[in-house]
Amino acid sequence: MTQLRVSFENLYVFEDEEAGDTRIGLYGTVTGTDGAVLGTFRWNHRNGPVEDNFDYPLDGDPALPSVLQFELNGAARVSVKAYTDNDVQWPDEGHHENFLGEAEVLIDNRDPATLGRLLIGPTTTDNGHPGIVVTANVQAVPPAQRSHVRLVWKDLVLINDENSDFTHMALYVRAQGHADPTDRELLRWNNNGDRVYDEALFPLSYGTPTTVFDLVMDGPTRFFMEAYSHDDDLWPSAERYENFLGRAMFVIDPAEQATLGSLRLGPTQTDQTHPGYLVTLSAEVLPPDTTPDLQITGVEATQAVQAFHSPVAPDNAVPLVAGRTTLVRVYLDSGVSPEEGGGLVTGVTGTLDLNNGAYAATPLAPITARPADAVQRTDLGHTLNFRIPADRLVPGKARILVQASVAGSVSNPVELLLDVFAAHPLDILMVRVETDTVPAPGDAEYITAVNRLTEVYPIAEDPAKSIRYWLLPGNEVVHTSRDLGTLAGMKHFLNDLEDVQEEAADYKKLYALVDRRVHMERVGDSRREDNVAFGYADLTASVAHELGHVYGLEHAPCGPPDDKPKNTDANYRPPDGSIGDVGVDPVRLDVYPATVPDLMGYCKASGATTPYDQWIGVHHWSRLRLFLAEHAAERAARAARPPLELPAGLVAASMPFPGPFVRVRGSLSVSGTVSWSPALRTAAEPAATRAAPGQGYEVSFESATGEILARTATEPRFHSAAQTEATFTARLPYHEGTCRIVLTLDGTELGALRVPPAPPHFALLAPAAHPQIDTEGILHLRWRQVGGDTEADPPATFFVRFSHADGGTVLRPGVSLTGDSYDLDLRDLPGHRRCLVQVIATNGYHTSYVQTPSFALPPRPPKFLLAACEGPLLHVQGHSPQHGPLTGPALTWKVDGQPAPVTGGSLEVRSLGPGTHDLEVTATDPDGLTVTQRLGRYDGTTGLRVSPGPGL
Repeated sequence: MTQLRVSFENLYVFEDEEAGDTRIGLYGTVTGTDGAVLGTFRWNHRNGPVEDNFDYPLDGDPALPSVLQFELNGAARVSVKAYTDNDVQWPDEGHHENFLGEAEVLIDNRDPATLGRLLIGPTTTDNGHPGIVVTANVQAVPPAQRSHVRLVWKDLVLINDENSDFTHMALYVRAQGHADPTDRELLRWNNNGDRVYDEALFPLSYGTPTTVFDLVMDGPTRFFMEAYSHDDDLWPSAERYENFLGRAMFVIDPAEQATLGSLRLGPTQTDQTHPGYLVTLSAEVLPPDTTPDLQITGVEATQAVQAFHSPVAPDNAVPLVAGRTTLVRVYLDSGVSPEEGGGLVTGVTGTLDLNNGAYAATPLAPITARPADAVQRTDLGHTLNFRIPADRLVPGKARILVQASVAGSVSNPVELLLDVFAAHPLDILMVRVETDTVPAPGDAEYITAVNRLTEVYPIAEDPAKSIRYWLLPGNEVVHTSRDLGTLAGMKHFLNDLEDVQEEAADYKKLYALVDRRVHMERVGDSRREDNVAFGYADLTASVAHELGHVYGLEHAPCGPPDDKPKNTDANYRPPDGSIGDVGVDPVRLDVYPATVPDLMGYCKASGATTPYDQWIGVHHWSRLRLFLAEHAAERAARAARPPLELPAGLVAASMPFPGPFVRVRGSLSVSGTVSWSPALRTAAEPAATRAAPGQGYEVSFESATGEILARTATEPRFHSAAQTEATFTARLPYHEGTCRIVLTLDGTELGALRVPPAPPHFALLAPAAHPQIDTEGILHLRWRQVGGDTEADPPATFFVRFSHADGGTVLRPGVSLTGDSYDLDLRDLPGHRRCLVQVIATNGYHTSYVQTPSFALPPRPPKFLLAACEGPLLHVQGHSPQHGPLTGPALTWKVDGQPAPVTGGSLEVRSLGPGTHDLEVTATDPDGLTVTQRLGRYDGTTGLRVSPGPGL
């Protein structure tokens, strides 16, 4: 028996028997003399049309391989036939308009004259014309053998991109056959996102981690390549392209020398039948000995998670951000056959160069290289690992050059050119929660918990640069009597927190930390549209998850179909809610397998040996980076909110509050019942909504005649099947003539709130004059509602608002009050020469206020917000009641009583040198007010604190 390979190469159509183009079905068959079918092939130009007098390549379709391989001992017939039809995708003997004829040739493995390149045809059509001719190549091939084959992709010559100017191009290569794995994408290339042009050569090593691939082949393996172009898409593909640049197929057989060595593929044929492109590469069988022949087969740069050989994204598609430690993982092939001691080569080291000498590094440790197919990505010991410090990665282009070496072998150098994006800081409103029985967590516990966001968020690694903490004097600690053990209680507590956040800018996100001893139905909750969240100190389960919602992320689709979290991201990949690729903490060097659940889902990893049983995935890292960049751009573009025009003196009898918008809140039960909370006029403007009018959930204001005065989209969010009601909020422009507030779904009314005809009436009883205000103590506010016992004038809900006359500072220390008094501690409120306190009342829609006389408060000195200060890395932030966070040059250090050269909120104690050192830090606000904190004595070698400072 002899192994024969028949390759159907080209089809020439003389006559398709149609006036224009048409569809074709071509069928090839190899039949033994005994009638046994040895192989079949079919082709229909991928459902595309064909025309007279055109030549078509038959290779390049992985679904319909044009190469047949079989055993033969004697003679066989190779036959072809074709049919055409304008409307049938696969014309055949039973369904066709025209028969283009049939032809055959005889082959015999004993007669070399019958082998080689053959012409089958021309055929004769059913109208007596020349039909088609097929070119085929028949050759004897040696028996299959298992070998270690190295492919090196070199250059692409673009002949015609079918575009009049520069365009984007993407090339894709798949391996299929006797390779391990047997069918996978091997290479994708898009010139690193740069445009291409006709009649030019492009190195394939540009823009890809590697063009070297080592495959274990058990026999001949087919490779398919195809390319597309598109003016506006960086990765044109079969699903999205403007021009198809052609396909090609080739076979590499480690037992057949003719398929090895230097190879040229193409030129291909474009969809306009022009020459498209050609590719050069080399293929070699590695010798079965123990001499190392190192080759880099891939390079991955990761800051938390990275796409690498991923089915859903190109290699290194997950963006890097400046100011983060980056782990560069170099994947190697030892160049030694697995049959030789497992192919292991010990003591492999190497070099890394960043930006042409700006930074150089050696690996964290030498490794043992192995055959490429034995490398496990979840084992850091299988890759050569380099660490780029956080301060070395700046916005712009990062050019990373790596090379590996061992005695007697130096690998190919591989260069990686990556974009590094600016990191944007988070602005966090710091609130600590106390209950009737459990005190609030401390500052250090809060800051330590939220600082861990730097481990999983695309922000700078140094918390002093990536997180700005804001305090709301009077609301640093929020007391709640809500039953947080129920979902309803948690939703209503979000309302309370939104009342606190209301006066702050929307870029300041409130996270309220709850002590673990407080029983809650879930570990946290959040509301994106109101910029509020709360929960325990758990990083992935609460802090990162709930703030992720506030910053725009939806749920990962984790869990069984009947218990998946609601509001999942329909575009999330992979669909099982896992992180989708291997995650790595570059500092701790913890590895998270691709199957670990994403932190925006509800699933947990079982038997996890890493600190967290969730991690951030490819999808959410990329989306969160975009969201944070958009937040920063919107903040920079948005003008400061103009202060409300309020009189500068006493308002004893209530007046309409001049807020231009109305905040509406309510809840919707699963049975469709709507409950309303009091609406309130406010200065906070509504967020932009994209819903079409009359679609989805909407809140609208109606006049007495039913005219819609204002409308906006809203969304009651049911997070799980166990949730019996969902809250909703909306903000709309105030209309004095509003008579009803209505919630609708797709235009159908679900519930309405009748609006009282007039604002609430009440009077300020105290303080009635300036002497009644103790600016160094407690301000005792007293008021009395006038009316409130009739349907026309229902009881009001009250809020206490503190502001400066110029509107630069606004706080809301008292929220949702139902009594007629409130004691406001003035001692920590921001100082100003003219301070005012308003009591605001709403009767469900209309809003009124009274106001104290103006009074002066002295500027308050700054304070420190300290995380755990055990070392070796110290992070501190100052906060001024008048000016907010104090960071950067506002923070100065002293070491052993002498000024340190470093400023800012971070200090690496080990940089101070051996011995023990006394450390203190000073914060200075723009008015020159200062506060100094002694942190204690630290060991300069270990960086750990030996003895704490006073009060720590």
